[in-house]
Amino acid sequence: MTVSAHALDRLRAALDRGDYAAGARLPPERELAGILGVGRGTLRKALDLLEREGRIRRHVGQGTFVTARRLDASLRLDAPPTPADVMETRMIVEPAIAAAAAIRARAPDLDKLKALAASDVGDDWRAWETLDNAFHTGLAAASGNPLLAGLLDTLHDMRKRDEWGRLRRRTLTPEREKLYRAQHAAVLDAVARRDPAEAAAAMRRHIAAVQAAMIDGVEPEAGAA
Repeated sequence: MTVSAHALDRLRAALDRGDYAAGARLPPERELAGILGVGRGTLRKALDLLEREGRIRRHVGQGTFVTARRLDASLRLDAPPTPADVMETRMIVEPAIAAAAAIRARAPDLDKLKALAASDVGDDWRAWETLDNAFHTGLAAASGNPLLAGLLDTLHDMRKRDEWGRLRRRTLTPEREKLYRAQHAAVLDAVARRDPAEAAAAMRRHIAAVQAAMIDGVEPEAGAA
């Protein structure tokens, strides 16, 4: 067995045992390579394979996270969810995530979220979608609740469908992106102040604005952030 294959087997075994729960962040590459006794190049090959298998997801500036594989496997749907279904579920789940993050977020979590909130991708809707996902995923990781993080992962997977992309491309104007960025900042401010009630309220305002734009076609109100 090659060194790379051995590292891959050990990582798979750790995931299967639940050493790293769904939604959990893996140790940094340098630390993980030391744990496995391999070089970082060998580790990256193993992580590449795990990512292709859907066992992990990697976000630049955030780290490597365990995907909610078991949750996805147990989800049974009678019909494909529509964007309206996704937004309704987000309105239920994401305020709870923001509130939990306000209670449990650590300093490194806040630093990463601040960097994401300050990022500017211009008018590229695909780049915005990636940045938006990273911010919401970062909040879920900061919540410290792997089930909430897993639910959000499932919702993000549904946002990769063509119908969602068409809606996003058609409705994401520079004005709306500016509003969404301000709303991200408002959520983060409440999280940093350890105010779970306001974090949840700020997230509800944000999801409502996205929902209005994508589902109802209502222009966001000035000052809604």
